[in-house]
Amino acid sequence: MDSGSSSPARRRAFSLIFVLFASASASACAGTPVPETPPPTVAALAIAAPDTVAFRPFADTLHGVVIPDPLRWMEDTLAPDVRAWLVTQTQYTDDVLAQLRGVDSMEAAITAVWQQLPTLDGVVPGGHAYFISRYLSDAPSLFVLDSAATVEREILGASALRDARNGARFRALVPSWNGRLVAVGTTERGDRNPGVSVLDASTGRLLADVIPDLLATTSGTRYEVTWLPDNSGFIYPRRWTDQSSTAERLSRGRQFLHRLGTPQSADVPVFGFGVVPSVPFEPTDLPTRVYTAPGSDWLVALAYRVRQNGNEYYAARLAVDGSGVRQWHRIAGIDDRISAVQLVGDTVFAMTRRGADRAAIVQRALSDSDSAQPWVTVIPEQSGVIVQYVRQRDALYFTERTQRDGVVLRRRSHGDTTVRTITITGGVGVMLARSAPDTDGATLSVQSWAMTPRWLRAPANSLGVEPLGIDDGSAAPPRVRVITERIEARSQDGTMVPVSLAYADVALKDGRLDGTAPLLIESYGAFGVVEDLGYRPDAEAWLAQGGVYAYAHVRGGGENGDAWHRAAMREHKQRTIDDMIGAIETLIAKRYTSAGRVVLTGTSNGAVIAGQVALQRPELIAAAFYEVGSPDEIRGAAFDPTAARNLNEVGDLDTPAGVRLLMAISPYHRVPERVSLPAMIVHSASEDYNFGTEMLAGKFAARLQKANGGSAPVLWVRTPGGHQSLMSLSPRWTAMALSFALWQTGVPGFQPGAPQDAGQIPEGAVPSP
Repeated sequence: MDSGSSSPARRRAFSLIFVLFASASASACAGTPVPETPPPTVAALAIAAPDTVAFRPFADTLHGVVIPDPLRWMEDTLAPDVRAWLVTQTQYTDDVLAQLRGVDSMEAAITAVWQQLPTLDGVVPGGHAYFISRYLSDAPSLFVLDSAATVEREILGASALRDARNGARFRALVPSWNGRLVAVGTTERGDRNPGVSVLDASTGRLLADVIPDLLATTSGTRYEVTWLPDNSGFIYPRRWTDQSSTAERLSRGRQFLHRLGTPQSADVPVFGFGVVPSVPFEPTDLPTRVYTAPGSDWLVALAYRVRQNGNEYYAARLAVDGSGVRQWHRIAGIDDRISAVQLVGDTVFAMTRRGADRAAIVQRALSDSDSAQPWVTVIPEQSGVIVQYVRQRDALYFTERTQRDGVVLRRRSHGDTTVRTITITGGVGVMLARSAPDTDGATLSVQSWAMTPRWLRAPANSLGVEPLGIDDGSAAPPRVRVITERIEARSQDGTMVPVSLAYADVALKDGRLDGTAPLLIESYGAFGVVEDLGYRPDAEAWLAQGGVYAYAHVRGGGENGDAWHRAAMREHKQRTIDDMIGAIETLIAKRYTSAGRVVLTGTSNGAVIAGQVALQRPELIAAAFYEVGSPDEIRGAAFDPTAARNLNEVGDLDTPAGVRLLMAISPYHRVPERVSLPAMIVHSASEDYNFGTEMLAGKFAARLQKANGGSAPVLWVRTPGGHQSLMSLSPRWTAMALSFALWQTGVPGFQPGAPQDAGQIPEGAVPSP
C-alpha cells in the first residue's frame, strides 16, 4: 500500500501562479461539431527491438485456478539465457534513450530554476520553531527558524549527513515536542538500510544515538518515529532481523522504546508481533504507529490488519519507571473505521467513516477502569469530504474538499459549536502541517500542482491567515501564466468522474485549445487515497512546452467519500480503469488533446491504471509510464513485502474468486497474444522498499515486447534508488521522461534525427533564471 505519487509529495519547488478560470471553453464546444485533428507525426527509430523471449509452458494452480506463467523461467536471474536477455535489454534501452532530443536544454533549464528558488521540501513545526528542509543539491539540507528569529539557520547539510553516516541522506524529520532535538529518518541508497539519527537542534551536532534496522512501513509513516511525552526518547518501528525471504522484509514488525543515551540493545519492545499475547499479530500485520502527546502518559497504537485491510487501535499507559507500557486494551475495531488519531491528555481524537461516508471527527476518553468508553462526535459529517484535521490548544482545524471551492480550511473553537471558514486567497489546495496540541493556531500550505507552496499561519481568534515568515518562493514573479479547470467525465456506467486540469496560456491557439496539445494524465485510484492540488516539480516544464496536465479522480480513491473508494474494490476494480478511459475520451472530445497525443503515467498502485488502459485502449494512448508497480499481484505476494496489503483491495489468495480477481487486475496476465501498443516505459528501482523484485517488471516488459504488433518502443528502465517515479528522481530523469513523452506525442523539437539541442526548445518555453 503506497501513495508515492498519490499524496502530494514534498518535492522541489517551482514558481508558477495558478489563475482560477471558468471552464467556459470546455462547455462552449459541447454539442457542437468537433473538427478533425490531424494525427501527430512521430519519428521512427532505426533501432531494432531485441529478439523476443520464448514462451515456455508453465502454470501454477491455486485453489483450482490455473495461472499460466510462460515466462516463469526468467525469474532465475543467474541463468545464462536470462543474463543474456538482460544485457540486450539494457543495450536497447540505452540506445533508444540516447536518441532523445531536447534533454540537455530541458535539464539545464530545470536545474537553473531549482538552484534559483528556495526549493522548499517541507516545513514541520516543533516546539517554538519551524524545521525546514531545502534541496540545495541532490539531497535536502535541514534548517530551523526559531520563534524569536527572522532568519533561518542551517543545522544539518546534506553533505555533512553523508560524511557522518556512511553516505546517508535524510528522508523524514520529526522534532521532539519541545523542539530541542530532531529524529532524522535516513536511508543510504534509494530505500536501502533505513535508520534513525538524532540531531541537537541548537548546535547541529549529531548525537551518538543511531538506530539501524528501521522498519519502513506504510508511506505516511515511513522513516518516522514518535517522541516520548517528556522528550527523553522515542518509539520507533523495528524490523525483524531474522528473515528467510525478500517478501518478509516488512513482516513481524514491532515498535520499540528507545531512551536517549542508551544502546539499541537496551531498547524495549512495546507493541507488535509477539510482544503482547493479548494483542495477537499475524506476520504480515503491521504495528504501523504509536501516538503520544506532551503532558500525557497515554500511548495509542495502531495495528494494521492486512488481510482485513483495516485498522485496530489500542491504548495503554506508559510505565512510570520507563521500562515499557502497562496492559494494552482495544479502543477501536476495524468496524469503527477510525483513522488519523491524535492524542491530547487522556482524550483521543480521530476521523471516522462509520456512518459518515464523507468522514466525521470524533473523540473518546481514555480510562484504566473502563475500556468501553463511547466515541463522541466532535465535527459531524459535512457536505464535502473531510481530508485532514489538527486539534490545537485553541481550536480544532480541518480541511474540507468541496465541489465548488476545492479544499477549504475550517475551524471550531473549543467550547463553541459553530464551524467557521478561514479565508484564504491565491491557491486551490490546502494542507495542514503537523499538529502541535500545546500551541494556538495552525500552520498550513497553499499550493497547486505547478505552484510552489505558500506557507501560512492561521492565528487564533482570526478568520484570516498570515505569512509564516520563511522564504517559500511565493514572492517570485510568475514564469508562465497557467489556467486551471475542473470538469466531469462520463465513465462507462454513466458515473461522472471529476478531472482536474492545468495548462499554460502558451497552449492556446487563437485563445482556445484546438486538440493538438499533448496531454499528461495520471491517477492513483486505490485505498481511498485523496489526491488534491499538491505542487509538482515536473509540471512547469510540461506546461511550458504547451502541454496539458490532468489528474483523474477515479473511483478507488477517496475524493468523493468512502463509497467512492469502495465502489472500485475487488470485483469492481475495473471501474477504476473505466473511469480513466472515460476521462481520456472526454478530454479528447472537448479538444483538450486528441488520440495519439495522450501520455498516461501511474506510480505504485497507480501503475495498474497505466498498464491496463494501455492494454485495453491502446489506440487512445501515445505513451504510457508504468512506474514502480507490481504487474503480477500473485507472484508479488510471494516476493514483495507490501504486496499482501494490496490483496483485500483487489483480490485475495485464499479463494478461487479472489485469485481470479488478482489475475484480472494484474497487467502481466492481461497482455494479449498480439496488440499494437503505445510506446511504453516499465520502470523498476533496485532499492525499492515496496516492490523489490525487479524481475517481475522485467517479465512484464518482455511479455509486452513479444505481444507488440506496432513499431513504438517498449522499454524496461532500471534505476538505482527507491520507490519514486522517473519524473521525481532528478533533473536529468525529469528531462528524459518528458522528452520521451514529447517525442511520442509528435512535438516537433523532440523528434529523433534533428541535431541534438539545436533549438528544439523555443525560447521562454522552459523558464530560465
